[in-house]
Amino acid sequence: MGFSRSFGRLVSRAGVRRITVRLARHTCGTLVAFLQVHPKVAQAVLRHSQISMTMDVCTHMVGSDERDAVTLLAELLEDPLIG
Repeated sequence: MGFSRSFGRLVSRAGVRRITVRLARHTCGTLVAFLQVHPKVAQAVLRHSQISMTMDVCTHMVGSDERDAVTLLAELLEDPLIG
């Protein structure tokens, strides 16, 4: 059984929305960028042989404005009147 098929079964078993392995890798790259993980660590996590692949293709750089917006959204969602 291939990795994609195994991944699909794990996703189904977890009961979450089905996504592709590629999208999962991009999401991981975005999350490590958001968390300000050092690019070399992100490269190791994503198993890229070249740091340029990690920086140019799979990580979507997140600036302070985006980080502030997500923090505000998280606070809003934790509000007992909403959640």
